Amino acid sequence: MPGIDIQHLMRQARKIEKAMEDARASLDQITVEAESGDGLVKVKMDGHCAVQKLDIDVKIVDPADKAMLEDLVAAAINAAASKARVAADEHVRKATGGIKVPGIPF
Repeated sequence: MPGIDIQHLMRQARKIEKAMEDARASLDQITVEAESGDGLVKVKMDGHCAVQKLDIDVKIVDPADKAMLEDLVAAAINAAASKARVAADEHVRKATGGIKVPGIPF
């Protein structure tokens, strides 16, 4: 049985790491949209799971409070997503014993 080519494995790991970095760098180019309540609430997010736009129909909120409510909800969602990413990174860091695994962001 031939020996393991460590240098080949290291080159492959670097390729995977570079591909993951490139993919993470382009996440802001991804846009997704979703809605609930038959379109009464709509949200647009980027690939980083950051809220880009939140629209709450005036049928369910006072028009005078609409913009402020949308801003507050979007800010809360973005803050929660940021905290979730930090918590997930710490969880993975503990699970891997601090070993950096290509393709696992932390």
